[in-house]
This record gives sequence, structure tokens and C-alpha cells, in this order.
Amino acid sequence: MNDSLYDKAKALLWQEYHQSFDAVRQSAFHKAFVDEKIKHSFQVAGAGNGILAHEPYFQDKSAVFIEIAKTAILLHDVYRFREVRGWFETGQKIDHSIEGAKFLKTVPDFNNILITLPIKHHGHMIEELYADEEYLSLDEQTKDEVKHIAFAVRDADKIANWNLVCSQGFDDIRHVWLPHPDDQSKVQSKINPLLLDCFFSCRVSPNKLRRTNAETVLSIFCWVFDMNYEYSILYCKRLNLFAAFYDMLAKVGVEESLIKRAKITVEKYVADRFGIAI
Repeated sequence: MNDSLYDKAKALLWQEYHQSFDAVRQSAFHKAFVDEKIKHSFQVAGAGNGILAHEPYFQDKSAVFIEIAKTAILLHDVYRFREVRGWFETGQKIDHSIEGAKFLKTVPDFNNILITLPIKHHGHMIEELYADEEYLSLDEQTKDEVKHIAFAVRDADKIANWNLVCSQGFDDIRHVWLPHPDDQSKVQSKINPLLLDCFFSCRVSPNKLRRTNAETVLSIFCWVFDMNYEYSILYCKRLNLFAAFYDMLAKVGVEESLIKRAKITVEKYVADRFGIAI
């Protein structure tokens, strides 16, 4: 019996993991990063499966389409493993989103615009997908399908990352996420005005604004303004991630008045956009 597309995706993901793990095993940091990313990939797949099962857009889609969407979600970080290997061997920085799409185009099973294009821009501002020449060249139905798979990839990615950042195990991998993980000084609680303006204007902030630990945490919390599906918000609510984020802001030294203001902003945004009380 031939393996399904999703089974082939799992096999590819494990292959990329093992090759990179073997290459970086001498570095505790890089090894931890690779281990976190294989776990993350399957956590994203789990969140994504929930979106595909519950969101109305996907209810009347064919089994083939759903399997393609599941595959795109699972493989969203397929190039992360080579990226980490590159850090270890040469210090080279790449865009794993773009490189992942390029890589999958070379693998016949996954050379499908419904897989490669959502992956190409999953780590970018959504406007970059809408301005992509590949996207603009598509017919309207395919554009709509790409867009909704991209939304599922992006939402599931955020849910998994939020859950990780807010988990008890975060301290074990904080060096992967925070720019100054061992610095408890007051300077790490500072948040620059540009980032604050993004947050309180309900906009996603560019990563370049992350310099302190507090800026990094608030920037990650900004992702709520890029959530696309009601199910995603309900999933985060069920996991108690909103409350956990306010706790995380407190842990990195953000003052209480600013956290209260953030809470009011997020609650109003979610109520207005999704009709959900959190």
C-alpha cells in the first residue's frame, strides 16, 4: 500500500530532524533547538487539525484538500532543521519560510502551490503573501484556498508557540526565545514606544523591534492581532493562554498598569473581531 501524502510528510520531517540532530549533537544549545522544533511541528499539526475539523470554511472541502492542508501545516518548519544546522556550522542566518518553500518545490510529492505558498510566508506579515507574484498570478478560487490554508498554518503556529512560551517548561528553553535570558535587570523590562504603538493599535509588530526580554514577550503576544479563526481564539482561551501571557509579562518586569492596559486592549479586540469574551 502506498503511503499517504501526510505519511510521506511525517517521514520527511523526521529525516530532516535526524540529519540535523546528528550534525549539531556537540552543541547543547543547537541540539535543544532541534529537539524543540520537532516537538513544535507536531504540536502545530495538532492545533491545525482542530482548526480544519471545526472551522466552517473547511467543512465542505474534499478529503484530498484537507490532507494537503494538514501536510502544509505539518511541514511549515521543515527547513528549520537545516537552518539550525547552518547556525551551528557556519553561523549563517536564513529565512526558513522562503527556503522551506524552495526546498519543497524540489520534492515532487510536495510541489503544490497549496503547500509551498502558505509555507513561504508563514513567518512573515500577511501582506507579503498578498503581494507575492505567485499568489497574484492565481485564479480567485486557488487564491482563496491558499489564503485559508495559510491562515490555518499561521494560527496553528501561533497557538503552539504561545503554549510553549507560557508553559512551565519554558525556563528550560528560554535561551532559544529571549534575547537576554539570564539578565534580570530592570533594563530588560523596557518596551520601546514603537512596539507599544503597534500593540495598542492592535497591529502585529515587526521582529526588529525586539531588543529586551519584555519587548520580545509583548511582540509575541501581538500575534493575537493576526489570528484568523474563531476556533483559534477559543482554543487559546481553553488553554488559558491569555491569562498566562499576562503572567509572563509580569515575570519579565512589565509594570502592572501596562499589563492592565494590554488586557483591556486584547479583550476588546477579541470581542469586536470574533465576538468572544476572554
